[in-house]
Amino acid sequence: MNFQLYKVVMPHIKSLGIAKVFCLFCVMLMVTSCLEQYSIVGNTSLPMLDGKTLYLKNRTLHGVKNIDSCEVIHGKFVFDGKVDSACMAELYMDNVSVMPVVIENGKISVDINLLDQKVSGGSLNERLYRFIEMKSRLDSELGNTSLDEARLMMRGVMPFEAERLCRERADKLARSCDSLVVDFIQNNYNNVLGPEVFSRLCNQYRYPIITPQIKKIIDRAPKKFLNNPYVREYISIAQKNMAIMKERRSMDGHGFSGEQKTRALQVKK
Repeated sequence: MNFQLYKVVMPHIKSLGIAKVFCLFCVMLMVTSCLEQYSIVGNTSLPMLDGKTLYLKNRTLHGVKNIDSCEVIHGKFVFDGKVDSACMAELYMDNVSVMPVVIENGKISVDINLLDQKVSGGSLNERLYRFIEMKSRLDSELGNTSLDEARLMMRGVMPFEAERLCRERADKLARSCDSLVVDFIQNNYNNVLGPEVFSRLCNQYRYPIITPQIKKIIDRAPKKFLNNPYVREYISIAQKNMAIMKERRSMDGHGFSGEQKTRALQVKK
């Protein structure tokens, strides 16, 4: 690429002058230096992956974009390349997402085994996987509350008391989980992690809505976060949906029939 560029520039050196050539060289150097050089070295203990092709892809509003690919040979694989800036990606085998990874400057290590998938190296990857570990632990504890209820009753605790204790614990864990997600997004408003975790939070809903948790996130968000293409589109659609739901509740309160509500909402759209 650089050789072809020099071939175009060289015939015009005399006419451009040394100063102009030097400026042009500096611009070229700056553009090259702005690119993020990444190196992702992976290991896997899963024999089924040997000979398979792994892909690095990232999601956009227009679909999934392929960034890089490599073959797994004797449990090892390597991705090397450059991107315009740090970006969120996912490691794919065929069309199945295996794990998330931030493509950022520096050497990144990926480990895939039967029990766990882990990424280390790079400040954003370290931050992301600490969050994933904490979130998984809270989710696991929350899922075990029904088992805790059974254990309490086996120890002689009355059923209604066991249910109350486990419900209180479940509510506390759910609040902790919500706070963890909100805090993580707010602490990463200005990098790729904030919008990515926000999108995963929003994807759990059947259609875009603004929950108290989402409202807390967007109310304090800076312009950079709000101008992210996914965030901007989600908020726009969610606000329209909230307006429709508000109007529907208002119609219910005024005794509108189902046909009248449908007609009114269709006119509004």
